[in-house]
Amino acid sequence: MITAKINVNNVSQVLKNVVQYTDGFTTELKRNQKKITKNIADESIDVFYDYLDGLARSHPGMLHHVYEWGQVGNPGGRLFELTSALKGNNALVSAEFLYSDTTPPNSDQEFFDKARVMEEGIEVVINEVNAKALFFEVDGEEFFRSGPIVIANPGGAATRGSFVRAFNEFYGIYFTNVYLDSIGFYKHFSNPKEYSNKFRSAAKNRNARSIGKQAALSWIVKGPGGRR
Repeated sequence: MITAKINVNNVSQVLKNVVQYTDGFTTELKRNQKKITKNIADESIDVFYDYLDGLARSHPGMLHHVYEWGQVGNPGGRLFELTSALKGNNALVSAEFLYSDTTPPNSDQEFFDKARVMEEGIEVVINEVNAKALFFEVDGEEFFRSGPIVIANPGGAATRGSFVRAFNEFYGIYFTNVYLDSIGFYKHFSNPKEYSNKFRSAAKNRNARSIGKQAALSWIVKGPGGRR
């Protein structure tokens, strides 16, 4: 019988390096999955602020209640704040209304909960305080009235639920379907170029796992989004 011995040591080492490289790459991705999610959530908050400021400036009658008096669309006058938190591998973005610390026009009394009250359409009752009658001005005319005044829709009917609608439209449609696509987020993370770029050199290197981790980190860092 004629036989020949085939030395596959080199091939075996290459295959081992490839496995180690892939393991390093995927391990680093899993380790950073929450970080990627948190970065995108924080990015969404920055984008939402700009989004709502612009929407408020173009539709002041609808969103004036979530800004300080006379500051509709002004970032410094916002009466809302968004925060993000991780729950498992998902991110939750929450919005809360802030108290107003400025006085309405023609008044010396703060309407501190104006954003929430107007957003929810809560009825407001105005009563006299240390006075026999209420004084108010409408279109330059002065009026006096004894007894409470009931305002059914403070801020106007258009304000009721308008912030919630804008918030839901932004996160339900605009951010995921329009914004992330426009900055190439999906395109980047569906095409792991860093993995293929380092594959050949890693196959010949006994430090393949470390190279895989570095390639994954490079891919994550180069990803669009995450201003912070």
